[in-house]
Amino acid sequence: MNVSFTKFISKNSIFILDATTKLEALNVLISVAAEQSRLDRDLIYRLTWRREKMMTTAIGNGLALPHIRVNSISDPTIVIGICQSPIEDYHSQDEQPVRIIVFITAPDQDQEAYLQLLGSISRKFRTQGVIEEILENITRPSQILRIIKRRDN
Repeated sequence: MNVSFTKFISKNSIFILDATTKLEALNVLISVAAEQSRLDRDLIYRLTWRREKMMTTAIGNGLALPHIRVNSISDPTIVIGICQSPIEDYHSQDEQPVRIIVFITAPDQDQEAYLQLLGSISRKFRTQGVIEEILENITRPSQILRIIKRRDN
């Protein structure tokens, strides 16, 4: 089984962020993820920051993949934040600012599906030109969704 994250996103998954810090950006995405997943916001907040303290989720090339697993949901909730301004304090592995944050709240039951989900996101956004094309369309979330779905793995 190959799990692609695009089946879990819609136009309601994409948000243009005016945040200038990691905390501001993640606070918005945590709130949206809590609302969409119907999980407790404080739980998502605690799990997110526990994960961030272990190691940054900014993987490079302007992309961050904060991700948590919880046992009280059956399907992943994925929220994509497109940052109007570069997030300089995310401490990316390549020391570059973050522009796209893909926030994942996933079920805890299936480790293999979870790894496939993370891999599909990483492949999608590491494809040459995807991040640049998304940023060129920053004011058009519907177009961003088409870009992401068009380049499905």
